[in-house]
Amino acid sequence: MFQFSDSIKLIKNIKTTGTIAPSSKVLIKDLLRPIDFESTRCIVELGPGNGCVTAALLGRMHPECQLICLELNDEFAAQLGNIVDPRLHVYNACATSIRKILDENKLDLVDHVVSSLPLSIIDDATVNQILATVRANLRPGGGFQQFQYSLANYGDMKPLFSNVKLRFTLRNMPPAFVYDCVK
Repeated sequence: MFQFSDSIKLIKNIKTTGTIAPSSKVLIKDLLRPIDFESTRCIVELGPGNGCVTAALLGRMHPECQLICLELNDEFAAQLGNIVDPRLHVYNACATSIRKILDENKLDLVDHVVSSLPLSIIDDATVNQILATVRANLRPGGGFQQFQYSLANYGDMKPLFSNVKLRFTLRNMPPAFVYDCVK
């Protein structure tokens, strides 16, 4: 549920969140549309922020699915840590730490990576490292779902994934592009 304090936190942390308002239900639904929740057993979420996408994932995930969230912002990571669900594992860590965290959890490859990271405001070298790490840790046929407020990183995804689809969602503040990438 949207609270005014969520927008204040997002604005205060705009250099890491890249937004001023939580994602809309329409954007979240569009972002998660490609995921087959019945067969998915491991999802990594990058940049979960205040947890609006996290809550939607937990609401749709299979009881045997694991959700690993990597959040760089201490305050948001602590807030996510208050969610009581044995399928949820929250780490106050950079998105480039996926492999280390999967190893800690004795997990090999993941079915989906869902990202709200503001790639367009992250330096190019780090973006390239994040995208390469995502690809390396996805199972064959696995999906990478990412939303952005610009097309700045579209070209970064094309060489890494066998299929990249792009959609646009107007019903979000601001409107967003949704990338659906398949390994």
